[in-house]
Amino acid sequence: FMVGLRVFSPSSVGAWLVLYVIMVIKLADIGAYFVGSAVGRHKLAPRLSPGKTWEGLAGGVLAAALGAVVLAWAGGIIAPDGAQDVWPSPVRAAFFGIVMAVTGQLGDLVESLLKRDAGQKDSGCSIPGFGGVLDLVDSPLFAAPLAWWMLT
Repeated sequence: FMVGLRVFSPSSVGAWLVLYVIMVIKLADIGAYFVGSAVGRHKLAPRLSPGKTWEGLAGGVLAAALGAVVLAWAGGIIAPDGAQDVWPSPVRAAFFGIVMAVTGQLGDLVESLLKRDAGQKDSGCSIPGFGGVLDLVDSPLFAAPLAWWMLT
């Protein structure tokens, strides 16, 4: 889906859209981590991922929504005057960020479900401090089809 996003988008923004999607999804992960670590009290799915909280999810959604608007503007996908290239408005960029954050968290929880079913803490040890490669790509793996659908 990421290759499709690059290929089927206008050539002037195709590569930027791929980077945009990845950055928005990772902003959601970063926002969720920091907000959840700072103020997280209510567990999201304690049996699947004991560290995830509802507060972290809210922080991730907010970070992704704000980041999506700022990055879309910076990348020329939307313009400050509301010019219509790919996005008709910053509101749609914010909505895209919200969808990516929620879908990315869902992907993370599904990957946690697979790890719990296999009796593993991490999906590998190839990336010290992060677990395996699947621990890094679980969010984009789930969000990429929706990103492609929303952006093409």
